[in-house]
Amino acid sequence: MTSSSKPPEFVLFGASLTEWSFSEKTEGFGWFLECKYSGLANIVNEGQAGYTSSSLQSDFDRIITRATAPNAAPTLLFTIFVGANDACMIGDTEYVPWAKFEANIRAFVETILTQDAMSQTKIVLITPPPISGPSPAKKAGMTEEEVEDANFWKKEGPRYKTYMSKKRYAEGMMRIASEYEETGRVVGLDFWHALVAAGLNESESGDADGNAGEYDEDMPPGCGLIGAKQFGKGWFTDGLHLDVKGYNVLSKTLFERITSQWPELAPERL
Repeated sequence: MTSSSKPPEFVLFGASLTEWSFSEKTEGFGWFLECKYSGLANIVNEGQAGYTSSSLQSDFDRIITRATAPNAAPTLLFTIFVGANDACMIGDTEYVPWAKFEANIRAFVETILTQDAMSQTKIVLITPPPISGPSPAKKAGMTEEEVEDANFWKKEGPRYKTYMSKKRYAEGMMRIASEYEETGRVVGLDFWHALVAAGLNESESGDADGNAGEYDEDMPPGCGLIGAKQFGKGWFTDGLHLDVKGYNVLSKTLFERITSQWPELAPERL
Protein backbone atom coordinates (compact mmCIF):
# COMPACT_ATOMS: atom_id res chain seq x y z
CA MET A 1 0.00 0.00 0.00
CA THR A 2 1.16 3.52 -0.74
CA SER A 3 2.49 5.10 2.42
CA SER A 4 0.85 8.34 3.47
CA SER A 5 0.41 10.45 6.57
CA LYS A 6 -3.10 11.34 5.46
CA PRO A 7 -6.16 9.77 7.11
CA PRO A 8 -7.50 6.73 5.23
CA GLU A 9 -10.47 7.12 2.93
CA PHE A 10 -13.80 5.43 2.32
CA VAL A 11 -14.87 6.25 -1.25
CA LEU A 12 -18.62 6.21 -1.93
CA PHE A 13 -19.08 5.92 -5.68
CA GLY A 14 -22.41 6.09 -7.50
CA ALA A 15 -25.27 8.28 -8.64
CA SER A 16 -27.82 10.45 -6.80
CA LEU A 17 -28.52 7.91 -4.05
CA THR A 18 -24.84 8.31 -3.15
CA GLU A 19 -24.40 12.03 -3.82
CA TRP A 20 -27.42 12.96 -1.71
CA SER A 21 -26.61 10.47 1.04
CA PHE A 22 -24.53 13.02 2.97
CA SER A 23 -27.60 14.96 4.11
CA GLU A 24 -28.42 14.90 7.79
CA LYS A 25 -32.06 15.59 6.92
CA THR A 26 -32.50 12.17 5.34
CA GLU A 27 -29.81 10.51 7.49
CA GLY A 28 -28.08 9.15 4.41
CA PHE A 29 -25.44 6.45 4.58
CA GLY A 30 -22.70 8.97 3.73
CA TRP A 31 -23.75 11.10 6.69
CA PHE A 32 -24.00 7.97 8.85
CA LEU A 33 -20.45 6.86 8.01
CA GLU A 34 -19.12 10.37 8.63
CA CYS A 35 -20.60 10.20 12.14
CA LYS A 36 -19.26 6.69 12.78
CA TYR A 37 -15.74 7.41 11.50
CA SER A 38 -15.34 11.03 12.55
CA GLY A 39 -11.64 11.70 13.10
CA LEU A 40 -10.74 8.21 11.88
CA ALA A 41 -11.34 8.24 8.12
CA ASN A 42 -12.44 10.65 5.42
CA ILE A 43 -15.73 9.64 3.79
CA VAL A 44 -15.43 10.85 0.20
CA ASN A 45 -18.58 11.71 -1.75
CA GLU A 46 -18.13 10.50 -5.32
CA GLY A 47 -21.80 10.40 -6.28
CA GLN A 48 -23.10 12.05 -9.44
CA ALA A 49 -26.88 12.56 -9.64
CA GLY A 50 -28.45 11.30 -12.84
CA TYR A 51 -25.44 9.25 -13.92
CA THR A 52 -25.27 5.62 -15.00
CA SER A 53 -22.49 3.05 -14.83
CA SER A 54 -21.53 4.13 -18.35
CA SER A 55 -21.56 7.89 -17.85
CA LEU A 56 -19.55 7.48 -14.62
CA GLN A 57 -16.56 6.00 -16.46
CA SER A 58 -14.52 9.22 -16.59
CA ASP A 59 -15.26 9.93 -12.93
CA PHE A 60 -14.13 6.44 -12.00
CA ASP A 61 -10.87 6.89 -13.91
CA ARG A 62 -10.28 10.19 -12.09
CA ILE A 63 -10.90 8.55 -8.70
CA ILE A 64 -8.47 5.71 -9.44
CA THR A 65 -5.80 8.14 -10.64
CA ARG A 66 -6.14 10.11 -7.42
CA ALA A 67 -6.20 7.00 -5.22
CA THR A 68 -3.03 5.58 -6.79
CA ALA A 69 -1.02 8.80 -6.90
CA PRO A 70 2.22 8.96 -4.88
CA ASN A 71 1.52 9.66 -1.21
CA ALA A 72 -2.23 9.33 -1.73
CA ALA A 73 -4.29 8.51 1.32
CA PRO A 74 -4.99 4.77 1.50
CA THR A 75 -8.45 3.78 0.27
CA LEU A 76 -9.78 1.26 2.78
CA LEU A 77 -13.30 0.93 1.39
CA PHE A 78 -14.88 1.51 -2.02
CA THR A 79 -18.66 1.25 -2.32
CA ILE A 80 -20.21 0.94 -5.79
CA PHE A 81 -23.88 1.92 -5.70
CA VAL A 82 -25.17 2.14 -9.27
CA GLY A 83 -27.98 0.60 -11.29
CA ALA A 84 -30.97 2.70 -10.22
CA ASN A 85 -30.67 4.75 -13.41
CA ASP A 86 -29.24 1.98 -15.60
CA ALA A 87 -32.23 -0.29 -14.99
CA CYS A 88 -34.89 2.31 -15.91
CA MET A 89 -36.92 1.20 -18.88
CA ILE A 90 -36.89 3.41 -21.96
CA GLY A 91 -39.55 1.83 -24.10
CA ASP A 92 -38.80 -1.88 -24.21
CA THR A 93 -35.12 -1.66 -23.24
CA GLU A 94 -33.14 -0.66 -20.18
CA TYR A 95 -31.37 2.69 -20.19
CA VAL A 96 -28.09 0.77 -19.95
CA PRO A 97 -28.72 -2.80 -21.16
CA TRP A 98 -27.79 -5.57 -18.74
CA ALA A 99 -24.82 -6.85 -20.77
CA LYS A 100 -23.24 -3.39 -20.79
CA PHE A 101 -24.06 -2.79 -17.14
CA GLU A 102 -22.51 -6.12 -16.14
CA ALA A 103 -19.35 -5.33 -18.11
CA ASN A 104 -19.12 -1.91 -16.45
CA ILE A 105 -19.43 -3.35 -12.93
CA ARG A 106 -16.83 -6.03 -13.61
CA ALA A 107 -14.46 -3.42 -15.02
CA PHE A 108 -14.83 -1.27 -11.90
CA VAL A 109 -14.14 -4.21 -9.61
CA GLU A 110 -11.24 -5.65 -11.56
CA THR A 111 -9.57 -2.26 -11.94
CA ILE A 112 -9.53 -1.80 -8.18
CA LEU A 113 -8.40 -5.37 -7.52
CA THR A 114 -5.42 -5.04 -9.86
CA GLN A 115 -4.05 -1.73 -8.54
CA ASP A 116 -0.95 -2.28 -6.39
CA ALA A 117 -1.67 0.92 -4.49
CA MET A 118 -5.16 -0.36 -3.64
CA SER A 119 -4.20 -3.88 -2.59
CA GLN A 120 -5.96 -3.45 0.76
CA THR A 121 -9.09 -1.78 -0.61
CA LYS A 122 -12.34 -3.59 0.19
CA ILE A 123 -15.26 -3.33 -2.23
CA VAL A 124 -18.99 -3.41 -1.52
CA LEU A 125 -21.40 -3.73 -4.45
CA ILE A 126 -24.72 -2.22 -3.36
CA THR A 127 -27.72 -3.22 -5.42
CA PRO A 128 -30.28 -0.67 -6.61
CA PRO A 129 -33.38 -0.48 -4.40
CA PRO A 130 -36.98 -0.82 -5.59
CA ILE A 131 -39.03 2.20 -6.52
CA SER A 132 -42.27 3.10 -4.77
CA GLY A 133 -45.56 4.35 -6.10
CA PRO A 134 -49.19 4.39 -4.96
CA SER A 135 -51.37 1.46 -5.94
CA PRO A 136 -54.83 2.24 -7.32
CA ALA A 137 -57.64 1.07 -5.10
CA LYS A 138 -59.72 -1.89 -6.16
CA LYS A 139 -63.08 -0.49 -7.21
CA ALA A 140 -66.18 -1.85 -5.55
CA GLY A 141 -67.73 -4.64 -7.54
CA MET A 142 -64.63 -5.44 -9.62
CA THR A 143 -64.31 -9.12 -10.39
CA GLU A 144 -60.99 -10.92 -10.09
CA GLU A 145 -60.90 -11.10 -13.88
CA GLU A 146 -61.30 -7.32 -14.10
CA VAL A 147 -58.49 -6.82 -11.58
CA GLU A 148 -56.22 -9.15 -13.54
CA ASP A 149 -57.10 -7.35 -16.77
CA ALA A 150 -56.29 -3.95 -15.25
CA ASN A 151 -53.01 -5.23 -13.84
CA PHE A 152 -52.08 -6.74 -17.19
CA TRP A 153 -52.11 -3.33 -18.84
CA LYS A 154 -50.22 -1.75 -15.96
CA LYS A 155 -47.61 -4.51 -16.21
CA GLU A 156 -47.02 -3.32 -19.75
CA GLY A 157 -46.33 0.20 -18.49
CA PRO A 158 -42.89 1.73 -17.82
CA ARG A 159 -43.22 1.96 -14.03
CA TYR A 160 -43.91 -1.71 -13.35
CA LYS A 161 -41.36 -2.77 -15.96
CA THR A 162 -38.78 -0.45 -14.36
CA TYR A 163 -39.59 -1.85 -10.91
CA MET A 164 -38.99 -5.42 -12.03
CA SER A 165 -35.94 -4.39 -14.05
CA LYS A 166 -34.35 -2.98 -10.90
CA LYS A 167 -35.04 -6.29 -9.17
CA ARG A 168 -33.35 -8.17 -12.02
CA TYR A 169 -30.32 -5.87 -11.94
CA ALA A 170 -30.09 -6.24 -8.16
CA GLU A 171 -30.10 -10.03 -8.39
CA GLY A 172 -27.53 -9.91 -11.19
CA MET A 173 -25.29 -7.62 -9.18
CA MET A 174 -25.35 -10.08 -6.30
CA ARG A 175 -24.28 -12.86 -8.68
CA ILE A 176 -21.36 -10.73 -9.85
CA ALA A 177 -20.32 -10.06 -6.25
CA SER A 178 -20.43 -13.78 -5.43
CA GLU A 179 -17.95 -14.50 -8.21
CA TYR A 180 -15.36 -12.24 -6.56
CA GLU A 181 -15.92 -13.32 -2.96
CA GLU A 182 -12.98 -15.71 -3.09
CA THR A 183 -10.67 -12.68 -3.28
CA GLY A 184 -11.71 -11.82 0.28
CA ARG A 185 -12.10 -8.21 -0.82
CA VAL A 186 -15.52 -8.06 -2.50
CA VAL A 187 -19.01 -8.51 -1.07
CA GLY A 188 -22.50 -7.75 -2.30
CA LEU A 189 -25.17 -5.95 -0.34
CA ASP A 190 -28.67 -6.93 -1.44
CA PHE A 191 -30.33 -3.61 -0.71
CA TRP A 192 -33.33 -4.38 -2.92
CA HIS A 193 -34.50 -7.29 -0.78
CA ALA A 194 -33.40 -5.65 2.49
CA LEU A 195 -35.60 -2.63 1.82
CA VAL A 196 -38.59 -4.73 0.74
CA ALA A 197 -38.26 -6.89 3.86
CA ALA A 198 -37.98 -3.87 6.14
CA GLY A 199 -41.05 -2.26 4.62
CA LEU A 200 -43.07 -5.44 5.00
CA ASN A 201 -41.94 -5.88 8.59
CA GLU A 202 -43.30 -2.43 9.34
CA SER A 203 -46.55 -3.43 7.65
CA GLU A 204 -46.81 -6.51 9.88
CA SER A 205 -46.66 -4.18 12.87
CA GLY A 206 -49.45 -2.12 11.32
CA ASP A 207 -48.59 0.90 9.21
CA ALA A 208 -50.79 3.93 8.59
CA ASP A 209 -52.41 2.28 5.57
CA GLY A 210 -53.10 -0.98 7.36
CA ASN A 211 -51.02 -3.00 4.91
CA ALA A 212 -50.35 -6.64 5.70
CA GLY A 213 -46.80 -7.91 5.72
CA GLU A 214 -47.00 -10.95 3.46
CA TYR A 215 -44.69 -10.83 0.43
CA ASP A 216 -46.18 -11.45 -3.00
CA GLU A 217 -43.55 -12.18 -5.66
CA ASP A 218 -45.85 -11.02 -8.45
CA MET A 219 -46.99 -7.86 -6.67
CA PRO A 220 -44.10 -6.59 -4.54
CA PRO A 221 -44.65 -3.46 -2.44
CA GLY A 222 -44.60 -0.19 -4.33
CA CYS A 223 -44.94 -1.76 -7.78
CA GLY A 224 -48.19 0.09 -8.48
CA LEU A 225 -50.48 -2.82 -9.29
CA ILE A 226 -54.02 -2.90 -7.96
CA GLY A 227 -53.92 -4.43 -4.48
CA ALA A 228 -50.15 -4.21 -4.10
CA LYS A 229 -48.82 -3.12 -0.73
CA GLN A 230 -47.15 0.27 -0.39
CA PHE A 231 -44.22 1.72 1.45
CA GLY A 232 -45.47 4.11 4.11
CA LYS A 233 -44.21 7.58 4.87
CA GLY A 234 -40.52 8.04 5.52
CA TRP A 235 -39.18 5.42 3.11
CA PHE A 236 -38.89 7.48 -0.07
CA THR A 237 -38.91 11.22 -0.74
CA ASP A 238 -40.35 10.92 -4.25
CA GLY A 239 -40.74 7.24 -5.08
CA LEU A 240 -37.16 6.95 -6.33
CA HIS A 241 -34.89 8.67 -3.82
CA LEU A 242 -34.58 7.53 -0.24
CA ASP A 243 -35.87 9.17 2.90
CA VAL A 244 -34.84 8.51 6.51
CA LYS A 245 -36.26 4.99 6.85
CA GLY A 246 -34.84 3.86 3.52
CA TYR A 247 -31.39 5.21 4.26
CA ASN A 248 -31.47 3.78 7.78
CA VAL A 249 -31.87 0.29 6.32
CA LEU A 250 -28.91 0.88 4.02
CA SER A 251 -26.71 2.37 6.75
CA LYS A 252 -27.44 -0.44 9.19
CA THR A 253 -26.96 -3.29 6.72
CA LEU A 254 -23.85 -1.71 5.20
CA PHE A 255 -22.17 -1.07 8.55
CA GLU A 256 -22.97 -4.58 9.78
CA ARG A 257 -21.68 -6.11 6.56
CA ILE A 258 -18.45 -4.12 6.59
CA THR A 259 -17.58 -4.78 10.22
CA SER A 260 -18.53 -8.47 10.18
CA GLN A 261 -16.75 -9.21 6.90
CA TRP A 262 -13.69 -7.09 7.68
CA PRO A 263 -13.41 -6.49 11.45
CA GLU A 264 -10.31 -4.39 10.88
CA LEU A 265 -12.57 -1.71 9.39
CA ALA A 266 -14.61 -1.30 12.58
CA PRO A 267 -14.18 2.21 14.05
CA GLU A 268 -12.56 0.92 17.21
CA ARG A 269 -9.96 -0.92 15.15
CA LEU A 270 -8.98 2.15 13.14
